[in-house]
This record gives sequence, C-alpha cells and structure tokens, in this order.
Amino acid sequence: MKFSDLTRDPISSLPVYQPGKPIELLAREKGIPFNSIIKLASNENPLGSPAGAIKAVRESAANMALYPENSGHDLVQALCVKNGFEPNQLTLGAGSNEIFYLLCDLFADADTQVVVGEYAFISYRISAMLAGAQVVPAAMPGMRHDLDAILDAITEQTRLVFLPNPNNPTGTALPVADIDRFARQLPEWVVFCYDEAYAEYEDQSLDVQGLIRDGVKIIATRTFSKIYGLAGLRIGYGFSDPALAGLLNSVRPPFNTSTVAQAAAIAALKDDAWVARSRRVNSLGREQLREGFEGLGLSSFGEQGNFVLFSLENAEQIFHSLQEMDVIVRSLAGYGLKDYLRVTIGTEEQNERLLEALGRLLK
Repeated sequence: MKFSDLTRDPISSLPVYQPGKPIELLAREKGIPFNSIIKLASNENPLGSPAGAIKAVRESAANMALYPENSGHDLVQALCVKNGFEPNQLTLGAGSNEIFYLLCDLFADADTQVVVGEYAFISYRISAMLAGAQVVPAAMPGMRHDLDAILDAITEQTRLVFLPNPNNPTGTALPVADIDRFARQLPEWVVFCYDEAYAEYEDQSLDVQGLIRDGVKIIATRTFSKIYGLAGLRIGYGFSDPALAGLLNSVRPPFNTSTVAQAAAIAALKDDAWVARSRRVNSLGREQLREGFEGLGLSSFGEQGNFVLFSLENAEQIFHSLQEMDVIVRSLAGYGLKDYLRVTIGTEEQNERLLEALGRLLK
C-alpha cells in the first residue's frame, strides 16, 4: 500500500501551486551568475527591501536562539498605530496566505461550499479543497469578478467567499463602492475574505472597519510580501471583528511568525518614503510595459497591483524561450489561461530588457 492510498480524499485532486521559477534554480541549470537573470514572475518589489528592515533583521538575528514572541505584540501595536486597528482585531500569519488556510480550518468541510472567481488566486481553491469543501467557481467575464455571479453562486451550504481586489493574476479591479454593496448583501452564514495584498499600491480602499461595525462578517488580509519587499520572510495579517480574530488565533499555529519577520515588518511600516518610491516606480513601469506591449501588437490587462497580464500566441513556448534569455515571467496555464503570461512590473531597465527579449522572439 502506498502513502497516497492512506491520505484523505481531497489530497489526490488538489491543484498544484506553481510559484515563479527561482533565480537560483535557473542560474544553477544554466551555470550562469545569479545577477545576470531578471525575475518578473512573483510580484515581488523590484527595488528589494527597505534598508531599515534589513537592519532590523540583522539586529534581531542575535536573538534567534529564542522562540518568537507568540502574540507578535510589538508588530500588532505598530499595525494599530499605523492603520487604526484594535489589537484584538488582528491575526498574524506566515504571509496572508496562511490566513486563507486558517479560515478554511474554521469554516470549511465536506458539507460546505466555498465560492471563488474562476481566475482568482489559486491558493483559495487549494485551502478550501484541503479542508474538504466543494469549490464553486463564479464566472469572470472580461477577466473581471462579477459580483452578481458570486451572489448567484451562494447557497445555504456556502460558508466562505474569497475576493481579491485587484485580482491576481489578471490585475483587474472593482470599484470599492460596488464591493461595499456586495458585502452588505451577503447572507449571515457567509464569511467574506477580502484579499488586499496590493493595498499599499492603490489610491482607493474599502471601508472594512465600517463594514465590521455594521455587522458584516468580513476579514481583510494584507501582506508584507509586495510593496514592503519582505516576501522571503513570510509575514502578513488579517483584521476582522474581534470574535472572528479570536477564533483564528485559536487555530493559528504557535510561533507561526518569526522574530526576524516581526522585526522587519515593524521597521518597514515606518518607511513611508519607501512606499512612495515603490508606488512611483510601479506607476511609471506599468505605463512603460503597457506602451511596450501595444507597440509589439499585444493586448494587456492590469490597471492595478504591481503586475500586468498580456496575451499572445504560443504563450507557453514564449515563457520557456524567455528563460533561455535569462528572463523569468509567469506562465498561467495552471489557471486555464494558456494564452497569457503575467509579468511583474520591474525597474525601468528590467522592463526594457523584457520588452527587447519579447521583440526578438516575436520577430
């Protein structure tokens, strides 16, 4: 008897999360220097990490023989000062991704359903399926979430709805006024996870606190992996009604966020200049890529976030050919979008290198 014969039923049917190819792996495969490769595949900040966060990591490493402070007290307090949260509203996670799994631990099982957009972030599906729930995909015409379609997909068995804004991987976004109306229409037995992974890049924000005060069962999730440049440390959080936060913290693994991650996040929160610079580079880079794709005769999506989706023939072949040219982007075949590639917005030089490589391949 094999190990696979002993696993729970959902395991064999789980989709596989395919991360962007690590630079280290491609460098080893090709026998070339690490710094000769550009990676525009995982929506990381092309500027790297804030200097204050790097310094905090070095200083906190002196205490890494000790377990982390389990409640993340200092980080929780910093988040409260920065964003106006109350401490009992917060749940820390190893990236916001862990919060999705905690939610499914609480609310999803074989007798329940979880509604997601058909082209939404695949971790929602994986966490729901791992809990044994039925995943109900809602249509996304034009690569955009259809809020009416999500409402129509909800039944008495629905316990969770996941909605990212902007959506990863398509980059499409919805007006927050529409999302506010949608949230207020959800039945009382549905918990709404609103994924704000790219919140710091955006000008508009949903009044999540107002919805919480009005009794909507909502949790918003955020991460330090994007604009704050801490993807390698795995640190994120969710904020919700204290009753929901208490439940999440009851199933949260002990010591799930490290000492160095907490210290780096605290330092990153203080660096408003870093956020402003990252937003500026991102905005200019988006325009550069959109114009470049148009010049190459390629259609693109992505009005928000720090990435752009573009369509082309032979996308999978181009994906591999770009790696041969030391440029890593993201294939979306696993999302059912075989004619599309996603590219993280890089620095001006990185964007130009991608466009030049694409131009040579398309000729």
